[in-house]
Amino acid sequence: MLSRILIGVVVAVVVYHSVKRIYNTIRYSLARKRHGCPKIPHYKHLEPIFGLDFVRSMIKALKEDRFLQFQKDLFASQGCKAFTATFMGQRMVYTSESENMKAMSVAPRWQQFGVQPIRLGNKAATPFTQHGVTTTDGQLWQYSRNLIKPYFDRSGYSDLARLEAHVDGLIDLFPKDGSSFDIQPMVKRWFLDTSTEFLFGKSVRSLGEPDEAEMAWAMMIVQQGIRLRLQLGKLVAFHHDRKWLDQIAVVHRFIDAHIDRTLAEIKKCEESGIPSDRTDLLWTMANQLRDKLALRSQIIGVWVPSNDTTSILISNAFYVLARHPHVVTKLREEMLEHAPPGKPITWELLRSLCYLRYVINETHRLYPNGIQMVRVALEDTTLPVGGGPAGDRPIFVQKGDIVHANRYLMHRDPDIWGADAEVFRPERWAVERPLWRFVPFGGGPRICPAHVLVDTEASYVLLRVLQQFREVIPRDDRPYTPVMRIGPSSKYGVNISLVPA
Repeated sequence: MLSRILIGVVVAVVVYHSVKRIYNTIRYSLARKRHGCPKIPHYKHLEPIFGLDFVRSMIKALKEDRFLQFQKDLFASQGCKAFTATFMGQRMVYTSESENMKAMSVAPRWQQFGVQPIRLGNKAATPFTQHGVTTTDGQLWQYSRNLIKPYFDRSGYSDLARLEAHVDGLIDLFPKDGSSFDIQPMVKRWFLDTSTEFLFGKSVRSLGEPDEAEMAWAMMIVQQGIRLRLQLGKLVAFHHDRKWLDQIAVVHRFIDAHIDRTLAEIKKCEESGIPSDRTDLLWTMANQLRDKLALRSQIIGVWVPSNDTTSILISNAFYVLARHPHVVTKLREEMLEHAPPGKPITWELLRSLCYLRYVINETHRLYPNGIQMVRVALEDTTLPVGGGPAGDRPIFVQKGDIVHANRYLMHRDPDIWGADAEVFRPERWAVERPLWRFVPFGGGPRICPAHVLVDTEASYVLLRVLQQFREVIPRDDRPYTPVMRIGPSSKYGVNISLVPA
């Protein structure tokens, strides 16, 4: 009897979704024609109602650390740069066209696309965070943006003195006898130290006390869980990960302790009339917002997207530098001419080092921290290219459609970068002016507010290290295998040896 009931329920669900799919297809087709848009290719599903074959392939690729290759193979199988697919009954639009990314980022269309329905609406980040600059749209987003924007002005990213002691501590850990070591976890701990001081006014000093690095690993697991949950879409309701929830608790305890300390200091300053010398982000926020849960969400909204961004960039830079010794030689020549050891390092000096900037850009290009920009259409709209036989006509995007604009593939597109698009060649930046074809931090009003800060910190670390070491030698011949966190990170670490200058 029970089995018959279950069969009946399954049949009813399938029939309901089949009818719904037919209705939505007709509705979509009529709306597309009203907007004057041609058809675009649709992924050929084995199971077209829910797209379970597609779901399974994507999740399998994530778990096997093949996600970037999966994306590459997916687009290659379609033979175009814009197509649709079904993911748990939801229509997805996939594109690697720079004009489409631009359209979703700037006026007049950017406010027709948002993130709140997919980041808060499906509870992918719950219970980790709620309202913040990376999870909301409209007035809620504008409030969060205004809360943090003043902190990322020039006075914030040009202050290199705050980095000096932390970089000294990092370099002190490097073997000076040419022995092999993995620089990736060291840089991760360095970034944890600098970012906690920047955000909370107090560094965890994990470089000197490795046990304090628990926060770095907890945040890494939380980020991996959020990425998986975002990919699961509607399936997230059936996904339960006890380890993920446990690590959320670790991060929450850490942040809550800093919030309690900060609110107590504010109260003390107000009662005594003596101002504090703190200038960190939490202090700035807490003077405008006193609700603890709201403060936690707002600080997470900054910390999560920036967490590991700089350390992954630096680690990936050392990975490619170790395999391109001529680039290290050119970098050192530039540095020794314009920034020899002992010369004060300023932000203006860093910006004047052209070849260093080329190396940073080329690392971003090949290993972008955000491999795709994901937005949901908040109303019926269009994107400028991808439709028609030649792919040069507009495409229709219906309200509720989720658009994945793939910057990883765009950054490696031979049509943009030439036949050597997969090759690490910093010299290309001497002539390249790619505009919207190179967007490691996005663009428009929702550009990452810390984009200058990230590049500045990475440039400072590379400069300081290469002032003291003349060679970067690879000590691992395994191919780069990307693990997806905020961006692609080397699965096997970055094993190198350094030769002192």
